[in-house]
Amino acid sequence: MLMIQVWCLPKMPEEQLRRLHGSIVAAVASVKEFDLKDETEMVCLFPSDMMAYGLGDEIVVEVTDCFEKPKCGFIGRQQLAKALGDAVHAMFPKAFVTGLIHPFQIGQAIWSRRPE
Repeated sequence: MLMIQVWCLPKMPEEQLRRLHGSIVAAVASVKEFDLKDETEMVCLFPSDMMAYGLGDEIVVEVTDCFEKPKCGFIGRQQLAKALGDAVHAMFPKAFVTGLIHPFQIGQAIWSRRPE
């Protein structure tokens, strides 16, 4: 399951966060190499920052846990970084937006359990 975290967002109402979430889901689904159908195959987090200074000026979209999609090589990760960056930048056109995709690394310890 992909874990997507969007850092340094300005404070915003729930409705705007839901629109951003929808744009992020659509961006991930647009990258065919990841073969994701909908939001049930990813977790999208919007962590709150402790300091308000600079929020919304620079936004980082970070993706981890690409381990379930091993066929997603550099090109797929690059496409995902761009798609996510474009989706976030469309809502925050004055922000400097960075997409960061962490590849799976041998030796990475992961545990998860799907509901029965």
